[in-house]
Amino acid sequence: MHYKLLITKDKSNTIYSYNFDDIYHSKHGGINEAYHVFIKNGLLSDVRKKKEILEIGFGSGLNAMLTLMEAEKKLIKVNYHAVELYPLNKNILNKLNFCNLIDVNSKIFEKLHQNWNKSLKINNFFTLTKYHTSVETYVSKNIKYDIIYFDAFSPSKQSEIWEENILKKMYDLLKKDGFLVTYCAKGIIKRRLKKIGFNLLILNGPPGKREMIKAQKN
Repeated sequence: MHYKLLITKDKSNTIYSYNFDDIYHSKHGGINEAYHVFIKNGLLSDVRKKKEILEIGFGSGLNAMLTLMEAEKKLIKVNYHAVELYPLNKNILNKLNFCNLIDVNSKIFEKLHQNWNKSLKINNFFTLTKYHTSVETYVSKNIKYDIIYFDAFSPSKQSEIWEENILKKMYDLLKKDGFLVTYCAKGIIKRRLKKIGFNLLILNGPPGKREMIKAQKN
């Protein structure tokens, strides 16, 4: 995999993947997008103080780091699972500027990218397990999730991840009152989610996007 770093409007990095011809975080502000979609409308929109979270597309680890920070602040116990087929290498990870911008110890960020395929307790509120596999082959080990962060590359670049069979798999992985959040609000994705049985909330999007989706399991 070949990458290059870009700077977004909130001064945080995004990563451009030559293989997928797509970026990991919004050019309108990587941290702002991640916080708006996955923290404000994901983690913090759920009142439970103990949560099982699944992320599709671990990528740079930004969503996990923001979740870790908020979990510690709000005293929320998070068991965080992530699926990633293409882990980023140290060379690109060491150049990311997230820690400086949000005042996080770089050692914590490094820890998030260690120990694939086994559980790692980062602190008293955040335990991480990353699976080096595809979403198609991922099998949950008797866990149902409260929240799914669906953060794959866009449907135009990685269409197979947004097909109905994968979105149905997400539905089945959620608890009966669980939900999925994603930055994507394309009409075809809305229709597929509705067909599967999700109840859709169309929310204001992050900077540069009009809408985002929160899909509640019925």
